[in-house]
Amino acid sequence: MLSEGAKNQIVAPFDPEKIDCSAYTLTLGAEVYITPGHGDDLRQNLKKRLAAPTVETVAGKQKIKAGGDVKIPSGQFAFLLTEEVVSIPPDSMGFISLKSHTKFRGLINVSGFHVDPGFSGRLIYSVFNAGPSAIQLARGDSLFLLWIADLSGDTSDERFRKTKPGYIDIPSSLIGEVSRENHSLQALSEQINSIAEQFRIIKGVAVGVATVIALVVAVVALQPIFSDESELGGTSAELHAAETPVQTKSIERPNQPAEVTNPSAPQPS
Repeated sequence: MLSEGAKNQIVAPFDPEKIDCSAYTLTLGAEVYITPGHGDDLRQNLKKRLAAPTVETVAGKQKIKAGGDVKIPSGQFAFLLTEEVVSIPPDSMGFISLKSHTKFRGLINVSGFHVDPGFSGRLIYSVFNAGPSAIQLARGDSLFLLWIADLSGDTSDERFRKTKPGYIDIPSSLIGEVSRENHSLQALSEQINSIAEQFRIIKGVAVGVATVIALVVAVVALQPIFSDESELGGTSAELHAAETPVQTKSIERPNQPAEVTNPSAPQPS
């Protein structure tokens, strides 16, 4: 792999330090596309352009600072472009995979597992986040592995190799096929939590309104009772006067005529 990779320029730029056992390690490149989730504006271009890594000197040593980062939410699909350009010889074939530390986080390669003979260009990995949480990636991260296998027999026939130019970026033709909103389990869970929170707020408001209405009804119902008591009530003097019995007094009438007796009645002797 070391001698053949440097000689045939299978990977450009070629770095001997990136040979991992029998594979070559590829890194995340300049572009990433993530399928839209709940609430995302489908009119926006969701293909992200990531800033390149930079080199900084720390304590006299050069350190590579990661480039632009991106987050793949749980349950979402993404296209990842490699930084390196891969050129597979006509008499060879490539096999690709994700590195273990990335797969352990829940990222699954769903793009296939081979590179055709004669392919030349950047690789596009199709991945799906099957993990329970979002996965954070940055440009320059070592994510992918490439193996090269020799083919036996006559490989001169163009039918047995790739003649179409490879990718230099993530084409819109691929994005158009997966640009619909993806209702992942995580997105559905967030929607349920949002609805539950709205219901809690509405319930609280409804309880408050019902309490106010009950108080108003109680006040309106008790108002006639207090009105009757105020009409029947009065000052203590008025109440005393009302409780004192009325005394009647005979009136003498002067010059009253004598009592007329019945002349026919027997007179006492």
